Amino acid sequence: MKVDYTRYYLKWHKNTASHRDFVSSHYRNLLGPLLPKNLEAWILDVGCGMGLALGFLKASGFKNIEGVDTDAGQINLAQEAGLPAKLVADTTKYLSERKRSSDCVLCLDVLEHIPKAEQIPFLQGIFEVLKPQGRLILTVPNANSTLGMRWRYNDWTHETSFTEHSLDFVLFHAGFQTITVSPAEFVRRPKWFFLPVSGGRHWWAFCFSRLFRRLEMMAELGPEQGRQVPLSLNLLAVAEREG
Repeated sequence: MKVDYTRYYLKWHKNTASHRDFVSSHYRNLLGPLLPKNLEAWILDVGCGMGLALGFLKASGFKNIEGVDTDAGQINLAQEAGLPAKLVADTTKYLSERKRSSDCVLCLDVLEHIPKAEQIPFLQGIFEVLKPQGRLILTVPNANSTLGMRWRYNDWTHETSFTEHSLDFVLFHAGFQTITVSPAEFVRRPKWFFLPVSGGRHWWAFCFSRLFRRLEMMAELGPEQGRQVPLSLNLLAVAEREG
């Protein structure tokens, strides 16, 4: 069944230049250190949506970028913004036709939309698209988060959520050997965090909430394991193809 995903997406992401700039700033912090140093590198954004990450890549100077998505409304928004986005009917089939063509693949907030039985074959397709020593950068909802249930069910098209262990599991079984999973944070400490202004108040409320959640994890899982659990709303995985 086809649905108009743009109806949901535009509740959170405005199709304006100012919002695209705001999201680019987030991607600069999150993805910047992980991207290829060579601006000629081939980068494929799988599930590119309205092209927010593509816009960041283009603004960063990358010359060989492409995004694909199965939602026509999202692709139309990306193309209207002048971004190299392509509508595909079957992403896995598209990937199978581009073996060893990309230095880097982005898959941001996509895997959770794919039925569980199809997730590993989908990731295997991404593995095959990567050149040797190519890198996959992926984000998914974090089931460990305080808002893990809302993050999982707020989007009707979500099929699942992940912990650091389940994400490592599916990436390993897709063929990746070198895998790191870390928090993907949305909230950043404001410059004037110590002042009683709105940004400062939000920061301290965030810190208090995280402390409480950390204590919960340590109480339930034991101090050693509880200290290690990532608590961010999203998880960030970096997986590399070794050969």
